[in-house]
Amino acid sequence: MKSAFVMCSVLLMVTAAFAADPGKGVENSGTAVGVEAIGGPDGYGYQYIDSTENTGLEPTYSWVDITGTGTGLGLDDDGETNIPIGFSFPFYGVDYSNAQVGNNGGVLLSATGDVWAGNLCPMPYTGHEHPAFWVFWDDMDTESGDVYYETQGSCSHPDCAGACLIVEWYDRPHYPGPGASTATFEAIFCDTGDIIAQYQDLDFGDPTLDYGASATVGIEDDTADVTYFLQYSCDTADLADGLAVKYTTGPVPVDLQRIDIE
Repeated sequence: MKSAFVMCSVLLMVTAAFAADPGKGVENSGTAVGVEAIGGPDGYGYQYIDSTENTGLEPTYSWVDITGTGTGLGLDDDGETNIPIGFSFPFYGVDYSNAQVGNNGGVLLSATGDVWAGNLCPMPYTGHEHPAFWVFWDDMDTESGDVYYETQGSCSHPDCAGACLIVEWYDRPHYPGPGASTATFEAIFCDTGDIIAQYQDLDFGDPTLDYGASATVGIEDDTADVTYFLQYSCDTADLADGLAVKYTTGPVPVDLQRIDIE
């Protein structure tokens, strides 16, 4: 019996990114990489699927506003803080109870760590110390809005049946703010291990920044295995208002299913 993979999307694998933070206000000089609606699997088995697909497994875009109910973190420019997840969250085979939330659009599955101002791409960044979800990793500022978090015992998002942690970046400008407009996006960590990113508004009023043009989006483990990463986008304006992206090790879309051939 032979085995084959039917792939309708290709995950670009690279071995390294930058060795250090490119610096405040310095645009990443890496190669821009566009996206497909379905990607993966990576070396661990994660794949992503976004809400533009029509396989029956795509995530639902259903915005969960926690600005009135969640805890505001009051993060400074380039700031981070530790938060409790509220349950045991599995990520790349390890259970986590704490996360480090950064103003610059990233969540580290760790009690410590930095979410730098300068995003790194293409992924993976082999010098990174902590598992990470780059929701919208870019140089965000603080002249308006806030970053909020909330743990819900019964998640408000229809694709999370149990508990979830929600982190929302609300009305955040790009550095140097305030700029023409702001961005609002969020990450939802389901107790099943699925992660959903939702993008409500990514129009900064600057085409060099809008919709991910200078951002990194994806997931990665620490440096233990450089195949444990899954990049959605890298410095390309391929995101959209009203888009949801799910990262999962669950059921595989037809595009990526393994087929045994006699």
